[in-house]
Amino acid sequence: MTETRTTRTRTARTAVACALAALLVLATVAAGGAGTAAAQEEPETANEYFETFRAMEGTEAYQEYEEFETIRTFAVSRAQEVGTLDDDDRAEFAAVLDAMVAFEQAYERSAAGEYEESLAAAEDAEAAIDELESYEETQATLADLALTRFYATLGDGLRDQASSAERTPARIELLSMTATAYERANRPNEAAEFNLQAEQLSAEYGAAVERMDNAEATAGSFLDQCLDCGTVAGAVGGSTNPVRTFERYQSSQEAFSEVQSVQAEASDNGLDDRTAELSALASDVGDARLSLAVASVSILVGYGLVVGLLGTALLGRIFLWRRTYDMAQIGSVVSGGDGDV
Repeated sequence: MTETRTTRTRTARTAVACALAALLVLATVAAGGAGTAAAQEEPETANEYFETFRAMEGTEAYQEYEEFETIRTFAVSRAQEVGTLDDDDRAEFAAVLDAMVAFEQAYERSAAGEYEESLAAAEDAEAAIDELESYEETQATLADLALTRFYATLGDGLRDQASSAERTPARIELLSMTATAYERANRPNEAAEFNLQAEQLSAEYGAAVERMDNAEATAGSFLDQCLDCGTVAGAVGGSTNPVRTFERYQSSQEAFSEVQSVQAEASDNGLDDRTAELSALASDVGDARLSLAVASVSILVGYGLVVGLLGTALLGRIFLWRRTYDMAQIGSVVSGGDGDV
């Protein structure tokens, strides 16, 4: 028994006993022979305990973990023999019942994929086993062996679930629970391994979320400063300074690249909602980027036309000057007389 178990108080154990006693078995054996716990009043007499333990025959959890079936059989025999219960007898029977009911719940929750609830129910079983140890060490030892084996099986199942989980937050949680299950199964090496995996993945995920937050902030800030950039006319008219338009286009390129990058990360981490949000943001930034690109080209073309017109006018002036100069030279030669001819 671990130190954690032995430090639980009897008051807490009694509370667990009272809560779980309401889930006792009234009946039943299904076609497959599995019994289930059903609610009834807490047993008080030896005969009531006898009927309760006998009704638990065929329960799937006890058939798979035969240590608990052995405990159940022993409890049936003892309840039949004991007669009038004293305080110790009643406390012992209550601890046995609590351990069995809590273990069955842990087993069923695990089979249903409710792993967190399964671990909680198994911890309740530990508390009941600690209480039982005060009265019957042999039964407590059997129950503890079964519970340790259950933890190991649960750890294996959690490990497989973690490896197939698509959402990183779920994978981190499953890895952490895997480590807990292996730790309680007295397999410290596996516990340390999965604790390390959970810590590393948690750190990587935290960094990825931070990048997503930063990209969203960058894109949001850009869109706030470029409210009219969704259209070409707005992008062109949004600033009287053409250089400012080019700067906005550069900012849109950077914001779009960041958002696309973290969108891929969100998808890789299985964050469907975050991926959809980033996709919508990338679309808004992409529209602004396209408008700014067209606006920038328009400005360049406009400046090109102006420069072209000015160049054409200047060249026209130059050619006109050259022609005037040439004509002046011809006139000068003619006026010089026959000698010049």
